[in-house]
Amino acid sequence: MGFWSSVGSAFSSAARSVSSAVSSVGRGIASAASAVWDTAKSAARKAVDWMADEAENFVGKVKDVWATVKPHVVKFAPKVTSALKMIPHPWAQAAAVAIEKGLQGLLALENSPILKKVEQAIIWASKAAKHFRDMYMTPEEVKEAEQRQEDLQEAMDAMKTEEQRQSIRFAAVINDYVLVQTHIQEILEKDTVKDFSHYLRLRATQKLLRAAEKTLSTARNLDEITADDSFLLRVGADLLAENPNLTDADTEKLDSIIKRRFSGKSLIPFVFEELICAWETKLQNMEAKWNQMNKEAATLKRQITELEVKMEVESLTPNEEAQLVDLKNDAKNTAYQLTQQADENRAMQSYVHAAEGFLQVLEKTAEQFEEEGRDYIIDDVAIVGRLLVECAQHGKQWNELTEEEQSLITDYANIFAEDSKNRMQELVTAEV
Repeated sequence: MGFWSSVGSAFSSAARSVSSAVSSVGRGIASAASAVWDTAKSAARKAVDWMADEAENFVGKVKDVWATVKPHVVKFAPKVTSALKMIPHPWAQAAAVAIEKGLQGLLALENSPILKKVEQAIIWASKAAKHFRDMYMTPEEVKEAEQRQEDLQEAMDAMKTEEQRQSIRFAAVINDYVLVQTHIQEILEKDTVKDFSHYLRLRATQKLLRAAEKTLSTARNLDEITADDSFLLRVGADLLAENPNLTDADTEKLDSIIKRRFSGKSLIPFVFEELICAWETKLQNMEAKWNQMNKEAATLKRQITELEVKMEVESLTPNEEAQLVDLKNDAKNTAYQLTQQADENRAMQSYVHAAEGFLQVLEKTAEQFEEEGRDYIIDDVAIVGRLLVECAQHGKQWNELTEEEQSLITDYANIFAEDSKNRMQELVTAEV
């Protein structure tokens, strides 16, 4: 089981627990329609999990896809080109007073080295707040930042009130922000994305980083920088680890925060929509490749026609005769490659847009599908999901599916084709 599959399993377990609790207090038995919808959601989640964990069976090696989407990821990596001339944040005006109150909470520890460490951490954070969005650390500075993490956490644990903890939380958030941003930059520069799970963890972390950045940039009061911001950055750091491990409690908390901050979007769609974006990008490149090949085929056809027309009225020179033979061979080879590319494009298109359908099942309610007039697809989710899981799990290629199976997947995917493109555009717009 991959990392994201385990996250999905945590949600499934939680859902079963809620369902059992509802039954135990006598709130009624789920209707047949509800049972069908639950089955569809379960199938969609399983399909998305497998499509991520086994994505190479669908769309090629991660290195190939990463080469396609990396420019997009790098272009919108959270950084700015010029440092801010002064601390621009409204909350900074109240920071000095709050810090004083917070340090008073540590006076009982005056003989402890933690007090001096916290003072140093606050001084560092106050300076870093001027240009935190374009700061990147050296390996030595990373070690210092990791030590600041521990020092600030120790101090907050020692404080007795939320007001006292709040006074130095901004320092922890800025420290964690720069630390996570540095880790992301290192991955981008060294091209160390190992697999699709790692790619999704990278993109999720970038989005969490932007959420924290938005808070730091727009907060008007110090108390708007909350423990949630610290949590998002700590989770982001965990996701970038070689072997990430989110507890069920952390998973549920992260889901709750994402729902509040990202227009009701839950964790699984929040993460997996990045997979669709990556695949949609690759699909667009594949379609561009077909268009270029088609132009080359048309050029070859025109050149062949010109020589054949000339041959009808006069003899061709030896060079022209040889050229005609070569052109016909090239045209035959290009036609074959064009057909192969078209088949690959159709398969890729079906996978990408079917995945969009699965995500929508996870994002929406049965009532929303009914309002959209798409409730008829619910029965197909489990079947299409099973087919795609088989492809992922057993390396089954598109051309190994029966015509009926291909048609079922294609028909299902076509329903969500436009939505898939719109999602990608929305993600790109949000990045900007």
